[in-house]
Amino acid sequence: MGRIWQNTSLGAGQSTYEVSFPQAATAGNRIIVGVVSLFGEDVLSSGYELVAQSFGYAEVSIYSKIADGGETSFRVDGGEDSDVILYAEERDDARDLLFQHNGYVNGDTVTLNRVTVPQVSAGYVFAVEGRIPPAVQGGTWTPALAAAAASGGYSNTLTRAQFYGAAIGAAGNRTYQVNYRSSGPTGVTLAGFGVTDPTPPSMPPGLHATDVADTSVSIAWNPATDNVGVTAYGLYRNGSKVGADQTGRTYTFTGLTKGTVYELGVDARDAAGNRSERSTISVLAITDLAPPTPPENVRLVDLAHTTATLAWDAAADDVGLAGYGLYVNGSKVGDDHSELQHTFTGLGRGRAYTAGVDAVDTSGNRSPIVTLDFTTIADTLPGAPPGLTATPGVEEVTLAWQPATDDLGIARYEVLLDGQVTAATATLGYVIEGLNPGGTYTIGVRAVDDGGGRGPIVELEVSTLAADWTPNATPVYRLEGWTGNARDAYGVDWVVEREEGWASTADVTPLEAESDSSDGGFSGPGSFGARRITLSGKAVANSRASMLAAQDRIKAALTPRELGTLRVQEGGLTRQAQVRLTGGVEISDRGSIAFGWVLPLLAPNPRRTAVRPIYDEVAVETLPGSASISIHMAGDYRWIPAQIRVWGPIKDFTITHQESGLVIRTKPGTALPADSRYSLDIDLATRVVLAYVPPDVYPEPRPGRGALGSFPARFALKNGPNTLILAGDPVPGAAGSPRMVVQAWDSWR
Repeated sequence: MGRIWQNTSLGAGQSTYEVSFPQAATAGNRIIVGVVSLFGEDVLSSGYELVAQSFGYAEVSIYSKIADGGETSFRVDGGEDSDVILYAEERDDARDLLFQHNGYVNGDTVTLNRVTVPQVSAGYVFAVEGRIPPAVQGGTWTPALAAAAASGGYSNTLTRAQFYGAAIGAAGNRTYQVNYRSSGPTGVTLAGFGVTDPTPPSMPPGLHATDVADTSVSIAWNPATDNVGVTAYGLYRNGSKVGADQTGRTYTFTGLTKGTVYELGVDARDAAGNRSERSTISVLAITDLAPPTPPENVRLVDLAHTTATLAWDAAADDVGLAGYGLYVNGSKVGDDHSELQHTFTGLGRGRAYTAGVDAVDTSGNRSPIVTLDFTTIADTLPGAPPGLTATPGVEEVTLAWQPATDDLGIARYEVLLDGQVTAATATLGYVIEGLNPGGTYTIGVRAVDDGGGRGPIVELEVSTLAADWTPNATPVYRLEGWTGNARDAYGVDWVVEREEGWASTADVTPLEAESDSSDGGFSGPGSFGARRITLSGKAVANSRASMLAAQDRIKAALTPRELGTLRVQEGGLTRQAQVRLTGGVEISDRGSIAFGWVLPLLAPNPRRTAVRPIYDEVAVETLPGSASISIHMAGDYRWIPAQIRVWGPIKDFTITHQESGLVIRTKPGTALPADSRYSLDIDLATRVVLAYVPPDVYPEPRPGRGALGSFPARFALKNGPNTLILAGDPVPGAAGSPRMVVQAWDSWR
């Protein structure tokens, strides 16, 4: 694991010492130097780090550095007439400095600080003592450290040193001690080293010459990757390292001989000193202006719905071929490749493309592009969902159907009401609510596959059931099972004599300060407060028993703290709000078969909304790219929230409300895969974000707020036209088109 270079004493009378190694250092290894100096002030060559230092009779120091490779010596600069004892070692198990401690002994045991040893694949502990006679024997270390080298000294017998080393051992907490008696002050230093990151970076890809001249060659390469991080690159000429490592990804070799072929190389280094395999090219040092020949026999070897694989025969060049460039519809795809085959991914189904290949030499000259036209396999549309059934209720229809068939797989089913898509679901059933009693509707269902292909619509004409109540005035109020301004199924007439809060504008709550995108709010002079609604009137039954039963029914229409739906039908317009009781239902006697009633209600969200949402969706055909949805909102409410859901594949996407200019952004690196089980749902009303994942990953939708960037500009829709734009980047290797679904309800004050 280690190699001793030097174990020597340098006598007094000098201030600078040059220490030579018996063989050159290996790049990435650590050089460790222990120094004991009688008069102190020793300093090693530039590049060495002082790791630990203590003072007793003599100065005791540990220096180290990660070798660049090829080092053959170092220099020690000390004080005048400085007696120096040193020990140097090169090790391949000490890339990271883990801990260091200093101690001082004057006749007894010294205890160094408690240290924590992390998990390492290999490691080494190194210690140095410096003292005066008669304590010339080494002490006893706990945990045990063996002598790494014999004691050294000078003819004046004033200075003594001892160096120790041992494997670092398992991870954990421990305390180092050295125990011996000394007649004078003794300094002690100790340092621990290890390999916490044994994984080297990948070999730098795409190495090529960017300029070739008679006496110089410039090269460039693409970034290497590492499990922790690449910190620098090393340059080589004919196998020998050139200069120090650098962070840039270009380099020019100079001083070459015209007409000579050179092997030029580059490797990557990480923070732990690991070095990658070396990427090399051979270059002839001569001005090269001739491009390569074009690739021959460009051919299509595989074709699918969203991929196409091309192959070609090798091109030729008079100096040196570096690789091949790939193109789709005239645009270059990625970096140059060295292989003679490539698969284009993320293509659209049934679409025509022009692919191209050219050759590039080590001087950067490119051949003409050879093109090939092809069309991906078209998507087979899904079949019709079989077995569609519709079970009508008074104000809803319950649908059920069997799975449709498709060559790619069914992503979802769209539900249509009178020819318009009103919802989409991944299940085999859906309930359409908010219908009129006794109304006739055309209900439809169609399947949509993973490629966005839509099958035929299966339709049924369905009539809802007649209401069990008969209106006797307008508007008609519906609160769960109770109906006002109507005669119910029991023959009780419910008359609304007074209404407060429903038809009037809700109170405005002044804002203490402007609210903006920093907390997801909306800027404005104030916000609407909760809507308080009071309905009062009388009920007239045909018997005493019927009246008492009617009192029980209105009390049970909505239990305390339960959230229910108040739906009001006036003329051809039906609106609703979510409400709860603010107190008990008040009952007052008005005779033997009549009573007065009061329903005190509170709508936390003051909006009066349409019963059914406006539904629309859009797919982004090509990424990077965008697609938009345009919807028109009715009503007079100032801010109309919506619900937005996004499916992949898409990365780093944004949702922009064009009219306000506000944007919801995901955090950098956020990606939705090409799997319809993954999606992100953003509720602009409650500001709740949910991430949908497969049930085997997590059984229920989980909070997805972490997928968004600094809290987004939570826009709301406006009365009139609204345009929402989905934009983003492709997910590498993923095929398909991302889509966005928007649901919003017309709203009134």
